[in-house]
Amino acid sequence: MDGNVNSNDNLATANNDAGDAVGVSQPFRWYVAIVSNNTEKVCAEKIAALGYDTYVPTQKELRRWKNGRRKIIDRIVIPAAVFVRCTEADRRHHVVNLPFVKRFMVNRAAATNQYGWHPVAIVPDREIEKLRFILYNSDAAITIEPLPLRLGDKVRVVRGKLLGLEGNIVRCESHDSADAANLDIVVQLDILGCARMNISPTDLEKI
Repeated sequence: MDGNVNSNDNLATANNDAGDAVGVSQPFRWYVAIVSNNTEKVCAEKIAALGYDTYVPTQKELRRWKNGRRKIIDRIVIPAAVFVRCTEADRRHHVVNLPFVKRFMVNRAAATNQYGWHPVAIVPDREIEKLRFILYNSDAAITIEPLPLRLGDKVRVVRGKLLGLEGNIVRCESHDSADAANLDIVVQLDILGCARMNISPTDLEKI
């Protein structure tokens, strides 16, 4: 296979240049290909074999079965999604035509064109890096909120493994359990939605 998959973060790095189809240099950007559930890693490997970088966000999780069996697994954080880094020409003429790619995620927050269609979502490199940082360092389970939420205060994590992480708080909900002092903090990830994590407000500072 013309590529390799990093077992730590499922970043498949292509060995050859995908090139552009029209002979004019085009920027490589991250797009979100929608595939069938439970096929994310397989689809990412197939796309990487064609010469593109792919990324499937996962998080380590301890899975327990009723028979007492326990195992650390890589939980898919965004079901049915494979991030693909390519040019717009390759996305339109090659990747979208692959039989296992259903469509590409669109940016519903952007204005529609004359035909009423939203533009294809482009995920900035900094957002991919922020997501990888959160998933790698957070001890709490991360979920992605698919709905667009209003931005709130901009904050920075001041201690712990997520030290230095900045984001926009869009929801804070107290727990009715022993960890009631903590809050569910939802950090805006722009195109992707929001990442939810349980964190103490004392670990945050307003920017």
